[in-house]
Amino acid sequence: MLGQLLSGVPELEFAVLVGSRAQGTARTTSDWDIALKWHPQADWLALLGAQENLRRSIATILGTAPEDIDLIDLPRANLAMRANAAEDGVVLKGEDTLAWARFLTRTWRELEDFYWERAHAA
Repeated sequence: MLGQLLSGVPELEFAVLVGSRAQGTARTTSDWDIALKWHPQADWLALLGAQENLRRSIATILGTAPEDIDLIDLPRANLAMRANAAEDGVVLKGEDTLAWARFLTRTWRELEDFYWERAHAA
């Protein structure tokens, strides 16, 4: 049902479940962490409302409070969060899209740079 909901949001390029729910280590009190990548041409002001509506709809489907749904703006997230989404996340929407492939390529490239600089720093 969650996949159907997300598929019905055209401005959303992809969505990835991350954190304890994705890793299978969640407790009953664990929140839901979902990383989102919106279409770059989408109106950011309209997206604020759309994101809050999405949070409420997800909460309804999952039978939890909206406060238990954390929506992460993936392009603005730090490298650690992006790496977590790329390596351990469960794609809920957009797995076969160019946007997801570009996200993976960029994230892995930045991880390579990070580890190279760490290993070879002066």
